[in-house]
Amino acid sequence: MLKPSYEIKIGNETYKPGSQSPVLSITVNTSIDIPADSFELLLGVSDETKKIKEGDSASIKMGYEDTLKNVFVGEVDNVVPELSYIRVFGLNFASKLLEQRINKTYEKQAAGKIVSDLVKPFQVKTDEVQDGVTFPYYVVDDGKNIHEHVKELAELCGFDAYMTNENKLVFKKYKKKDTHTLEYGKNVISAWIDEDKPWIGSVTVQGESPSSFKGADTSHWLTKRAVEGVKGDGANMLVLNPAVKDQDTAKSIAQVIHEASQRTARGKVETIGDADVKLGDAVEIKGMLNTKMNGEFQIRGVEHHMSKTAGFTTSIWWRN
Repeated sequence: MLKPSYEIKIGNETYKPGSQSPVLSITVNTSIDIPADSFELLLGVSDETKKIKEGDSASIKMGYEDTLKNVFVGEVDNVVPELSYIRVFGLNFASKLLEQRINKTYEKQAAGKIVSDLVKPFQVKTDEVQDGVTFPYYVVDDGKNIHEHVKELAELCGFDAYMTNENKLVFKKYKKKDTHTLEYGKNVISAWIDEDKPWIGSVTVQGESPSSFKGADTSHWLTKRAVEGVKGDGANMLVLNPAVKDQDTAKSIAQVIHEASQRTARGKVETIGDADVKLGDAVEIKGMLNTKMNGEFQIRGVEHHMSKTAGFTTSIWWRN
């Protein structure tokens, strides 16, 4: 039986398992749907741990024996001394985008190009960035922070935007790459599912300042004919977006929003610790008594937890 292991680096100090290790527990949370990934460490009080401070670099590897995988890279955000231990909280570099606001305009630029340009000044590296929708005219204003603008562009394209475990930004449409198989009676500890019926039957997207219906290349944006895209039938959701300047863009965004509205199942499954599980992967669940839990789903959130009492577990939040 393999023994859970870890390697934590904070500032100039490295912590590994052993009788003298101050590490009592490790929790790492990553999510596509939460602005910044985070960690929480529970450490015993020592001369080294008392020196930990806000802004220290932090990286965490987890796994078994000598096979360790990166699960977090970032920095310390807060240190809370308590009676017999110290709590250390950290965030990845997505947090830097939450602090920044700018005003900028883009002409005839793809969403991916806009995103790459937005994050570059803040030293956020990119991994895979796909182009997505091309906007004739797109305005970034300081009414929202950079992270909110990136998320909005992702939603308009039907993309996911998140940070990898190496702290690089991903901006792309979900496509199954790595699949992790979990089976009831073998490696599933607990699970739940939440399923709703879609309340949206159709989506209508309109631009507040529509372009000519002749296409995105024209700069003639004042026309009596409204730019509109419609997808589906039934109860309607109206979306007004000033970035929509032509019919093709309106139709594309309407389809993306409609597809997202039809995804009504989500759930959580807990398994034995697996540091290979990461955002953007797929999970295949088998053998569950509730057959709705069986199938292949996109991983939207991951929590790795390790402690001397609970061992090493991984929780996966999924969506259909």
